[in-house]
Amino acid sequence: MTRNCRTRRSSRMAPMQQPPTKPCHNCRRQRLRCDRSYPHCNKCVTAGKECLGYGQLFRWTGAVASRGKLAGRASTAPIDSAPALSPRMATTMAVSTTSTPRLDAQSWDGALGGGTPEYGDVQLIPADGSSVSSPWVLVDPLCRDLEPSHRYYLSYSDGAIVTHRLCKDLVSHDLPDGNPFRSLLPLTRAHPLLQHIIIAASAAHMSNLVTAPLCYSGKRGDLVLPPGIEEASSRAYRDALIAKHKALTLMRGALQDVGSSGGDVILAACLFFINVELIESGKHGWKAHLEGAGKIMSLLQPAVAGNEALRDYMLSDCFIYFILGSAFMPAAAFDTGSYFRSSQIPYILERAAANSYLCCPPEILGILHAASQLSNASSDADSQEDIAAAGLALIQQAQAFDIDAWAHDVRNISYLQNAPVQSRIHAGSAHRLASCLYILQAIPSLSTMKGHDEVAEALSRDIFQHLSSIPDDDPNFKATTWPTFIAGAEASGRTRREWVMDRLRRLVVSCPWGFLYTAMDALEVIWGLDGQGKASRSWVQTLKDPDLNFLIV
Repeated sequence: MTRNCRTRRSSRMAPMQQPPTKPCHNCRRQRLRCDRSYPHCNKCVTAGKECLGYGQLFRWTGAVASRGKLAGRASTAPIDSAPALSPRMATTMAVSTTSTPRLDAQSWDGALGGGTPEYGDVQLIPADGSSVSSPWVLVDPLCRDLEPSHRYYLSYSDGAIVTHRLCKDLVSHDLPDGNPFRSLLPLTRAHPLLQHIIIAASAAHMSNLVTAPLCYSGKRGDLVLPPGIEEASSRAYRDALIAKHKALTLMRGALQDVGSSGGDVILAACLFFINVELIESGKHGWKAHLEGAGKIMSLLQPAVAGNEALRDYMLSDCFIYFILGSAFMPAAAFDTGSYFRSSQIPYILERAAANSYLCCPPEILGILHAASQLSNASSDADSQEDIAAAGLALIQQAQAFDIDAWAHDVRNISYLQNAPVQSRIHAGSAHRLASCLYILQAIPSLSTMKGHDEVAEALSRDIFQHLSSIPDDDPNFKATTWPTFIAGAEASGRTRREWVMDRLRRLVVSCPWGFLYTAMDALEVIWGLDGQGKASRSWVQTLKDPDLNFLIV
């Protein structure tokens, strides 16, 4: 599959009681038809402009710019003779809060091409000409020194637009009080390393998103892409590579003096380096960054008060990547001197389990890691029986785990009281069954077990049943990539294989990350060996080929 094969899905605007009755200030001034989406207009955000909203703008009274090309110039707004009131300032934020914008070539050209003027440290944007408020408003100071495209990528990463963009993919439920990755954005001004790697991740994600409809173009003959979309995708991908290169250069300097940059900032950068690799393809590059993250973890000081949640999620994500990566890596593939130790797994994963994007019980991940170690254990004639017994014990341990109780525990967290428990049960069950199926195929000595094929078929059938119970618009849908891949690797019939491929394409609709295309390619390799009569070993052993070396999350 080509990199440009990308898919997206339509989003739902957050419910509101009274929609705006008038166009936003920008659309009124330019005499455009405003879509009146709340709290900001989609048309403005798609064009890379900061929407001025629908409310009354702050009125300037002869304020004088002190910096930039407009230094010494005063606002032309008249001084109001009315009594002074406490005005509400309509500050235009680069961190937008909009719903997903409609994609068209002209809008992307404006967002990525950069025709936006800059005035030193402050950028002034004309306000609505029909309004009595000031003709200029200030851009968020966080983004005022950035290039227009960089400002747009940062706004792409955070805010309510995140509900349909990058940060949404990093947690199970993207809520204002439940997504600690949002707190990284304010750090980007003081830490260029973090700024450039987040820009790289956002640009790569955007590059995938804008060409998403191409993935279904063969099935949907009525699909018409606006002209220039592929060019916009290439431009965003180029921006991602440039920002990634800058971040790599800055990382070298940061590693020489971890104390000045801060361990948490460097760890966040390592995590986003991994995410960039996963967004691009999920091949090879992620492993070095993950090993580096492990070494940074060993240097971390106690978390600063108020920063505990962010660190918990960063550590949890790194451990999840380590466990899932180990499942298809040969023996001693990771640096054994790193921070990743089996004893740390339950403690680290439990602290972020409630809103982890994976929606998998930490206990099941611990079982999966133990199984991957058994898979790589050197087995002679005397030890094969012991390894098989240990594998069966892991399967029994997984089957005994209470998924329902784990799923309902999420309601004990205040901001997750409305989380969909039923889909959480299905996602957790699918991961448990997929782990059992993995154990059967990963430990060679279990292949001689009586009833092996019947057990594998029963597990596969149950996985398909649970996956089918999670609709595409459910927040836990994106958490089903790994069990979908495992079910596909085990599938032998055409109907099941087509179902798996269709589901993976729909997962790309939800999260346009490149590792999904790598997963599809890997399944084609597995199925191709089966069709050629070369499937003499389990598909787990096939996936451990160093030439594959990919990560499915």
